[in-house]
Amino acid sequence: MPILTNKDDIRAALRRDPVWGVYALSDLDATLFPRTKWFVPDLTLVLDLYDTTILFSTGPGAVREALDHVTWPVHLQVQADVLAEVARYATVTTTKLMIRMAWNGTKSDRAASRAARRLSAEDVPALRSLYADGDATGESPDFFFPSMVTDGVFFGMDEGGSLVAAAGTHVLAREEHAAAIGNVYTRRDRRGRGFGRVVTSAVLDGLAGIGTIGLNVRADNDAAIRMYEGLGFVRHCQFIEALATGWRETV
Repeated sequence: MPILTNKDDIRAALRRDPVWGVYALSDLDATLFPRTKWFVPDLTLVLDLYDTTILFSTGPGAVREALDHVTWPVHLQVQADVLAEVARYATVTTTKLMIRMAWNGTKSDRAASRAARRLSAEDVPALRSLYADGDATGESPDFFFPSMVTDGVFFGMDEGGSLVAAAGTHVLAREEHAAAIGNVYTRRDRRGRGFGRVVTSAVLDGLAGIGTIGLNVRADNDAAIRMYEGLGFVRHCQFIEALATGWRETV
């Protein structure tokens, strides 16, 4: 099966479902594209980034070939049919049922978002400290890297000189009009005050002009889902985050 290298062909395939493909659209950015491989017939992406190989796919048709180009372990963002295909060849662990949500362009907290402040590279230590608050309960954001702050849009709220809530972008590609919100976290002792809503609203304000905005949320996180729905996000599809650790012995 061929490997696609033409951005226009890849973009056209992803644009058939831009919400499901929002992360992959961002990988068309000039700085990321050299670290990608794209396989067909079902468009499948292998991305080597952040010391982790990421596999995303629109269907199972190219999974077997794509696995020949990964470095284990592989972080999977796939739907059920693709997960089943990966599991034919690789050992799959730590599966989490997720929901991809899409912003419908409406939001009710524009005034409240002004309570948040834009974060910069100088705030990275404070962000790390904030996210470490969730280590004991397994709530810390899975993917946070300092470059996300400098390359994307992050907002936070302070109390008593400490950062108590933050939200940002996992990926942002303005030329592709695509972004994914992530790293949304409120310190455990400051929850129930609407801080998550405020910082997420501020990020949405910072993404003005972006046509496709998505986010991932655990399917069992009812409170977060309600918050996002209150900001105009709608459920787009379910998918699975998982880790593939290596070839199965039977392969």
